[in-house]
Amino acid sequence: MPLRVAPQPGESLTSWLCAYAQRNDVTWREMLTATGLHCRAGDMEYIGWACRLHSHEIDALSDATGIDSGVLRAMTLDHFAARGLRIVRRPTRTRRGALNRITCLKRFCPQCLRENEARWQLAWSLEWTFACTRHQCLLVDTCPRCLRAPMRPAPLIDKVPDLTRCTQSADRHGHTICGADLTACTPELASPELITAQQVINDVVAGDTAAFTVYDPVTRTPAHVVADLRSLADDIAQTRFRSTDITRIAPVADSFAAATHVLQAPDIATAATRLRNHITASAVIGVARRAGLAYDTSTRHALAGAIELAALDTELPVADALRYRTCTAVPRTPRRPAAALATLTRGLPTLLWPAWATYILDEGPEIDTAQRAALACLAAHVGTDTRTPTISTMLGNTVADFTELLAAMRALRRRQDRADVLNRVIVLADQLSAIPTAIDYHRRRRLDYTHLLATIENRRRDRDPLRCVAFEYLSGLPRAYAPWFRDTERFAHMCSAIVAEQALSEPAVTEGMGDFLRYHGIEEPIIAMPALPQRITS
Repeated sequence: MPLRVAPQPGESLTSWLCAYAQRNDVTWREMLTATGLHCRAGDMEYIGWACRLHSHEIDALSDATGIDSGVLRAMTLDHFAARGLRIVRRPTRTRRGALNRITCLKRFCPQCLRENEARWQLAWSLEWTFACTRHQCLLVDTCPRCLRAPMRPAPLIDKVPDLTRCTQSADRHGHTICGADLTACTPELASPELITAQQVINDVVAGDTAAFTVYDPVTRTPAHVVADLRSLADDIAQTRFRSTDITRIAPVADSFAAATHVLQAPDIATAATRLRNHITASAVIGVARRAGLAYDTSTRHALAGAIELAALDTELPVADALRYRTCTAVPRTPRRPAAALATLTRGLPTLLWPAWATYILDEGPEIDTAQRAALACLAAHVGTDTRTPTISTMLGNTVADFTELLAAMRALRRRQDRADVLNRVIVLADQLSAIPTAIDYHRRRRLDYTHLLATIENRRRDRDPLRCVAFEYLSGLPRAYAPWFRDTERFAHMCSAIVAEQALSEPAVTEGMGDFLRYHGIEEPIIAMPALPQRITS
């Protein structure tokens, strides 16, 4: 090439080659041939080198233009690989996490084009670049005439490139171009919040992560911050905008600005509050779909996923809040495998121990059966994605019990101290996981209790109520399952009196229950449960 053209700072390789061709008045075909980028059929239309240059391409391009190889590499998307941009050279496409974008020039600042001789910045090809901080405006992503992206994936091969003009086809055969003057566009002014967000993102890409204190400063890296920004912005866009609008510049700008504001919070709780404020009033998808997005995100980006899950805390059913631990300082995806859940449910009675139910609900000892069953079921939900009906069945509940169980769970959601209750349930679940109980309630639930305390002395004609209370004490099942239960008010009053008198502590009763267990070959204590927190035991 007789006339040399120096690349401008931050310019993309495609833009520079087009400027080179225009300066020398040669076609795109001639330009690629002269620089060694046209080696086989199809190279004219496929610009995979805009993602990453192979070593032989760098050598040929450097020899033809006199530009250093490091400068050439910096003009491709491979320059951002250190920031987590995954580059896959498949003709014109680059994989960017959850998003695929062609490498053509698709966004621009008209004022920059006028001032910089129609040079296109490499950063304009990135989904996180939505504004020009120099001119305080949003980038333009459509041609003012044809309303399509302003550039084809590659310039027309037998034309001299002109990056001030829209290169989209003007006819159905693609032989003519739209030709609208892109420098004449009037961009939309960006708000100060959008410009600030864009500058913060630019600083992160440049390596400055000081604005993001929510991360551990020891492990914080620009790649982690950029990955979380992209993931969070993508989920915000899917939550707030219709799928047809999600890639337009205004939704992109709003989504990345919101993500930047969220991640600049000092902690996860504050970040979750900010995210909730951004999306609650404008969400176009339901809570279930948002929870699915948060779950998918948390499997790849722990911090961004934790923030999204925490933002959903008050909107989730209590069972899902416990699955994801959304009421804790660090929510996370379920990690309890099926085998661990089976072990945990073996150590849980169908009706939670009265002492633990009192601790969790912070109420008096008179807690009804449905609430105790719901608390036991909720403890098994912590950290697992197993469905509620399955967990209920594993704990010995019947189909008839399930309606009351769900009603009790919904009642917990309406409590003012909901978060405190759920955190106490998590304390119990963590204790059961760390130190399994000495009792296998799954085995006890399957025993035949017909002869339990059959020879006990008739205590004021209340032997059947005593046996029902002992049945509940040993099996963990509701006393209504006992063979001797009668559904009358008088019988219920007699059972309550036995509990109040602590009749099960009498030596004869205790010995009878021990004999029953030994008769079935069970060498376990009559009752055992995890230690209560200190404030209760004291």
